[in-house]
Amino acid sequence: MAFVETYQLSKSFGSFTALNKCSLKIEQGSVFGLLGPNGAGKSTLIRLLMGFMTPSEGHAQISGLDCHRQSLQVRQLTSYLPGDARLDRQYRGKQVLKLFTGLRSDGSLQQALEMADYLELDLRRKVGSMSTGMRQKLAVTIALANQAPLIILDEPTANLDPTVRQQILGLLRRKRDEGKTILFSSHILEEVESISDTVAFLKHGEMITTADLSTLRNNHRVTGTISGIFPAIPDSLTEQIKIIEKDGTNLTFEITGDILNALTWLQSTGIDNISIEPARLRSLYEEIHPERQEMEV
Repeated sequence: MAFVETYQLSKSFGSFTALNKCSLKIEQGSVFGLLGPNGAGKSTLIRLLMGFMTPSEGHAQISGLDCHRQSLQVRQLTSYLPGDARLDRQYRGKQVLKLFTGLRSDGSLQQALEMADYLELDLRRKVGSMSTGMRQKLAVTIALANQAPLIILDEPTANLDPTVRQQILGLLRRKRDEGKTILFSSHILEEVESISDTVAFLKHGEMITTADLSTLRNNHRVTGTISGIFPAIPDSLTEQIKIIEKDGTNLTFEITGDILNALTWLQSTGIDNISIEPARLRSLYEEIHPERQEMEV
């Protein structure tokens, strides 16, 4: 049984459907990335998992516990960082860490202090005098300074510069290596691709597809030019070669799996100027969200 599982999970607000029949499975000890623009349903899905909302249809469970009916037990297994985390502005950073680590039986102030030092966070400052990025680092530290088997993070690297983003990803890798299960949402394709085992694409509240990153990394995108008529792909390679785009003499293919036989055949067709690169999440994301291509980084 999957550690996290949803079946036909839906949430509507009047005539508006925020999440529609979402089914997914997350295996224990894996990292699951949620991708999609604002309004895609990422935060709604996370809040349903946390038991903060009543589903309109379907159900969700974590470690066999119903997220709605047994929400208290679910939260005891989960460390959650909301996308709009608010911290008391009158407290100093170290006071905040003491407070939150003390609220959990598995909280660790020592671990929190070590993470804060790693993130170069000045804990002597009051929250109110911290920059937006500093407050985000403090919130992430709170979420990771415990031994919860499930970590759910909604946009954990928002408002952080690239260097700090990489530090946060490093902390998440440590948690994964400890056997923790991680679910996080992000707009940043590269960071999702660098750490996730599986990625789900949400659009207008619907789960469009999921992608296994190990499989995706075995796929390649090949471009080239041909002066004559391109021959039909032989039956032995139709499962492996897919023509993505043909623009005049320019051709783009996607090759699945071992590329040697596919490239040998492509060269025999007279194709020139061959360029090969690994398939990336960006190409898959742009197929799903073509209107967002220029907005994502």
